Amino acid sequence: MQTQERENKRTESARKRLGVSICVPAYNNPEEVARLFDSIWSQTFSDYEVILSDDSTDNRIEEAMNRLEETQREKVTYVHNPKPLGHIFNWNKALSLAKGKYVKIMFSDDWFTGPESLEKMVVLLEDNPDAGMAFCGTMQVSSKTSYARAAGKEYTDRLKRDYRNLFLGNEIGAPSAVIYRNTDVRFDEASNWASDMFLYFEILSVNPVFAFTREPLISIGIHESQYTEMFQEKDIRKFQDRFLMYQKYGLQSQEACRKEMLHMTVVFKQGWKTAKECGATGGEYLTERLRWFWKNTVLGYWNGLKHKLTPGK
Repeated sequence: MQTQERENKRTESARKRLGVSICVPAYNNPEEVARLFDSIWSQTFSDYEVILSDDSTDNRIEEAMNRLEETQREKVTYVHNPKPLGHIFNWNKALSLAKGKYVKIMFSDDWFTGPESLEKMVVLLEDNPDAGMAFCGTMQVSSKTSYARAAGKEYTDRLKRDYRNLFLGNEIGAPSAVIYRNTDVRFDEASNWASDMFLYFEILSVNPVFAFTREPLISIGIHESQYTEMFQEKDIRKFQDRFLMYQKYGLQSQEACRKEMLHMTVVFKQGWKTAKECGATGGEYLTERLRWFWKNTVLGYWNGLKHKLTPGK
């Protein structure tokens, strides 16, 4: 009972003294914005501002903002860009207006899973004052299915050992799963597919300590028109993003990152010159090319042949 009372006092104290900027970039999707706003108004944590940067080519979202109740309108800073800025530029526009102690970006096709979601994310940072950011599990929701996902223990342990291991993969998830202390960080506007990883690198390079929960506090809307779905598996922009990240954050000195960059150089057929820029030796480059050829050509043909020759297949 005493533990529960302390927890109630801590969350009540957080609710009184903290401020969160909920930053919402939007584009021609009033129904999804309405769903997100409904989830915001239901939050038990009420010390927040909402910043809506609207890249829309019509006035439907603006009209919806004009219909808000007065108490709701007081919490919203609404900007309708005269001309669409584009995905990442619009995200940064919303972030640039944030005045809160904490920043909570919410893509407009996502929403808070339950009424205590924001409060629980704030408490994650309150209970871990050394942490620069916190992240949570998510519900991945499409028109056909929904399922919970979260970063695994191996991943978070690896990230705790060295935040640069973020380069090896992103299990944090979409930016809507993150809350962080307001240190004026931005998405890298030169990035494309890996823009979320650039944001996390910016935060963790300032302060590598983080907190997390596997609880799915945020729901992520999955659909074909979302930004990350525009990139095919072998889209060269994926390689360009990782190469930029590798150079920008000086990852050549981290052995696991160096090996990953060499592997990607071979997968995307970028040649010896690029591999050398990544810090690989000639022997490492040839070895990686042979390894990739064996796995993707020789073994591929062999497994295909076995499949054809196996009775009943």
